[in-house]
Formats: sequence, structure tokens, C-alpha cells
Amino acid sequence: MTGSRISIVKSIEEIDDPMARERLENLIKEPYVKGIMLWGSRATGFGAPSTDWDALVYVTDEYYQELDVKDTIWLEFDESVEPKRLVIDFSPISDAWFKQQLDSPLDIDHSPYSEGVVIYDPTGELEEWRKKLARYPEEEHLERLKNKYGLFMGALGNAIVDERREFSHDAKLNLYRAIIAAVNLWFSIKKSWTPPLKWWTSHAKKLGISEKTYKLFCEALDSPTTQSTRALFVHLKDMILDEGFEFPNDPITAFLETIHVNGRPGQIRHSYL
Repeated sequence: MTGSRISIVKSIEEIDDPMARERLENLIKEPYVKGIMLWGSRATGFGAPSTDWDALVYVTDEYYQELDVKDTIWLEFDESVEPKRLVIDFSPISDAWFKQQLDSPLDIDHSPYSEGVVIYDPTGELEEWRKKLARYPEEEHLERLKNKYGLFMGALGNAIVDERREFSHDAKLNLYRAIIAAVNLWFSIKKSWTPPLKWWTSHAKKLGISEKTYKLFCEALDSPTTQSTRALFVHLKDMILDEGFEFPNDPITAFLETIHVNGRPGQIRHSYL
């Protein structure tokens, strides 16, 4: 449960990379730029000193709508080293972008704002958007638990059937699907959006994952068998029951509720990726 740590940057002045700092200093002079938010490694501290700078550049809707799709990501490299190093990974975003993401039930549309650090925001609008998008929807907590529990249960069930049929590669694929679903479920139990999986351990440690839970995750990942994954499933099921939720005792109804016409289409689509 260890990882590289770097300083969390909270202002443009604190940026020690001249290339990234100069680019941001020039951007905030532009009339269409309304704010800057760092996210990823530079906002969480989970990374190496050479990691790139991820930023959302809050711009006017008029400017954003004029951009070609290929111009909605700004990448710049340090070519003085071999191989060349990615330094800047910026994305322009606008109010229209925020409104679309605010309505999305997908974790990937919200997690950047949970960890993001606003470093330029003269009007305060960007921080307001960040707070809205970072907020975990507690009123939908039960539905999210059911959805992610159903994904875990379904993938594990498929793996067990595959194993009985001696479809070994299919079984292994479904076991990994189950473990990924388990990670998503754990973060939902903690009432948190699931972060990018490349840093899930660091985020889980920050949220206080227990040694027992982490050990079960590691055992399932190190040895993806139906036995190790089932042990993780039973453990997370008990965590849900300990919180007072009864739906794991009636999994069929819980599953049907996630695909019912009154369910949330975004979650259903995500479920079958």
C-alpha cells in the first residue's frame, strides 16, 4: 500500500516545471480563459517527479464550440530528452461540458473533480462547478450499490459457470471483470466516486481501506481464482449488510431493479461494456 509521492500544487507559482508554468501563465492572459484546475498526479501527490501536468482549462462556451474535436486536447512534449517526455496534457472545457457531466452517473465523469485543485479562478465559477461535480449523490447511494453489486455478482457467476464448462480463458476474463467490479463496489460503499484504476490503491488507502479488505483484494489479483474472488465477494457483501442494507439477501430483485425501465440508462450502458 505504498507509492511515489510528489508535492500537491495549489497555485501556478508553485509549479516547478518551466514549460508547464509558462504555458499556464500565458493561458490566463487570454480573454476566453475563465479558470484552471489541476487534476491527476499533481493534484493528488500520487506520482513521480517526472509525471506530466494534467489540467482542465475552463473557457467560454463560444471559444469551446469553435474548436475542432482534435483541438480539445492539448499535448506538449519535452523533446530535449530521449524518449521525449509528455509534459502538458490539458483539456479545454466549458459550461456546456460541465452540464453534460453533472447529469452523468458514470464515476469517470466525476472523479477528476473530487481530487482536482483549482489554481486560477478569478470569478469563483470553476470552484462552484468543481464542488457540484465532486459531490457524491447520497440520495442515489442505494441504487449505486445495487448496480455495482450486481456487476460483481454477475461476473463472478459467469466465471464459476465457465470454470465448470472448462472454459479457462473465459473464466479468467470474468474473474478480472469481477475484481474490477469489486473495486467499484468498494468505493461506492465508501460513498466515493471510483478514481482511475491506475491509482486505485493510493486512493483506497487515503479513504482508510482496512488491511483485511486490502489483503483480500491483493489475493484475488495475485491469484484470480473463483475461490479468492468469492472470498472477496462475501467480504464486501458483509460490509453492505453491516451498513444495514438488506438487498444482498435478495440479489435477483436487486438485479432486476437495476435494469428496470425506471433505472438509470447510463448505469445500464456502463454495466455491459
